[in-house]
Amino acid sequence: MNLAKDFFAAIMSGSPTRVPQYDKSLFSGQGDRLPRDSWPEVNATGEPKVQVVIFEGWCVGFRSLSPTEVDVMYNGPSRTLKLHDPADLQFINAKLGAYDSITNLFDAFIHIDAENTEYVYDWRLEQEVKLRAQRGTGMTDEEVVRFVDAYYPAYELFTEKLRNGVFSDKLRCQLRLVVGKDRRVKETIVI
Repeated sequence: MNLAKDFFAAIMSGSPTRVPQYDKSLFSGQGDRLPRDSWPEVNATGEPKVQVVIFEGWCVGFRSLSPTEVDVMYNGPSRTLKLHDPADLQFINAKLGAYDSITNLFDAFIHIDAENTEYVYDWRLEQEVKLRAQRGTGMTDEEVVRFVDAYYPAYELFTEKLRNGVFSDKLRCQLRLVVGKDRRVKETIVI
């Protein structure tokens, strides 16, 4: 969170800053941030200032739920929630509120939404097959399922709220692109 806050503060003030970079091939396909000295610098003296930032990430836009909402969802039908301790899910839900300070900075939001969130399992398997072919490293199919099972509860808990809109005070600033398993847009919704 500190890195995100510092990055956005620098961008918004037009100050020189480095753009964090991520490499999915690190740590056998689990990925990690690249060293800071390899990140490109923007807003350097004499350069044009950044006017648009596209901030991409799988949990961007998720908003926390009430503890009761988490309990209700935990006790309902689920693919992965019961693989996790309810206290851990409540902890993650509580920590998610810190992201609001970043989300509230956005002028617009584009949500690429899988028609069925379980597609992420097959999509991640496809990524790892390509990664193993290109770099000679990556997770096995079994490791991919365990890896996705670890973060899939976030989809189960927070996707519906995201689909209904991340902004309470900005109308028509969210675009929801519903994609099929083939990753083609099937529906476009303005929120």
